[in-house]
Amino acid sequence: MNNKDKNRRFMNSLMAFIVGLFFGVMIMFFYAPDDIPFMAALFSLSCLTAFAALASFVLSEFIVPYRNKKRAAVRALGKDGLKILRKDETARLAYKGIYSIMDGKYPRAEEYLQQALARSDVRQNQMFCIEWLIRLYEAMDNEGKMLWCYRKAVEYSPDNAEAQSRLGHAYFADGKLDQAMYCFEQALRYDPNNGYSYFSIAKIQLIRGQDSTAFETLQKLVKINENHPLCHAELADYYAMQNNREMAEEECKKAQLCGIKEPEELNKRINAMLSFHETEFSGGDLPTMYYRKIEKSEPKEDVHRGGHNAVENSGDVK
Repeated sequence: MNNKDKNRRFMNSLMAFIVGLFFGVMIMFFYAPDDIPFMAALFSLSCLTAFAALASFVLSEFIVPYRNKKRAAVRALGKDGLKILRKDETARLAYKGIYSIMDGKYPRAEEYLQQALARSDVRQNQMFCIEWLIRLYEAMDNEGKMLWCYRKAVEYSPDNAEAQSRLGHAYFADGKLDQAMYCFEQALRYDPNNGYSYFSIAKIQLIRGQDSTAFETLQKLVKINENHPLCHAELADYYAMQNNREMAEEECKKAQLCGIKEPEELNKRINAMLSFHETEFSGGDLPTMYYRKIEKSEPKEDVHRGGHNAVENSGDVK
C-alpha cells in the first residue's frame, strides 16, 4: 500500500471518529431537555461507532502489518522456519535482519545480516545471508556493497553459475571487461547452457571489435535457445556494424517478437549504427568508436582472479 492510500484511510477513519462524536454531542444537546436516557443511549452508540472506526484504523495500519511482516520473515527461513528459529541463534539474527528490511530499517538489517553471515559456517546458510544482503543493498541502491556481495557469493560457491554470471555483469557494468569475461567463462564451465553468459561474452567481443568471434558465440546461443531476445538483439548489433540493414532489421524484429525489453531503445541504437555508415566518418572502426569508451584498463595482476582470490582484496562492508 502506498503513502497516498495510507493517508486516505487515515483521513477516512479520522472523519468517522469526528462525525460520530459530533452527532453524539448534537443528539445530546437536542434531546437533553426531554429524554435524557434516550439521549444517553444515542450518544453512547455514536461514541462506540467512533471508537470502532479508530480501532479499525489502528488494527489495519499497525497490528496487522506488524504480524504479516513477522510471518513473512519466518517463512523466508524455510518451511521449518519456526523450528529453526527456536534452536539456532544464527537463524534468529537472519530473521531479525529480514524483518528489519521489511520494516524499512536498513542499517539495523545490515547489522543483523552481517552478524548472521559471520556466524554461518555452512555454504547454504552463507548464500542465504548473501542473497538477503543483496536485496538490502538493492533497496539501498548501493552498488559498491552489492559488488561485495557478488564477490562473496563466488567465494562461498565458485561452482554456482548464477553467482559467477551476476559478478560478471557487475564487472561489465563497471567497464572491467577482462574480469567480466573470466566470470562468464566460469559460469559456462559449470552451466554450459547459461544463455546470459553466452550473450555477455559476445557483447564483450563486439566491444573489442572481434566481430567474427562474437558471431560464432551468438550462433552457439541460437542453437541452445533460438528464442533468446538478447541474442537476437546482439545479432542485430552485429549486422548493423557490418552495414547489413536487411539482416539487422530482421534480427531486431525477432528480438521484439521474443519479448525484448525497451524495443524502442533497440531500434534507436540499430538506426544510429546504420546511419553511421552513411556519414563522412564511415571509414572508421565502428565497434571501437561506438563501444570502446566503456572499457577500463586494469592492472594485470587483477585479471582472471575469480573464486577465492577475487574476494580477498574486496574489503569488508562497514
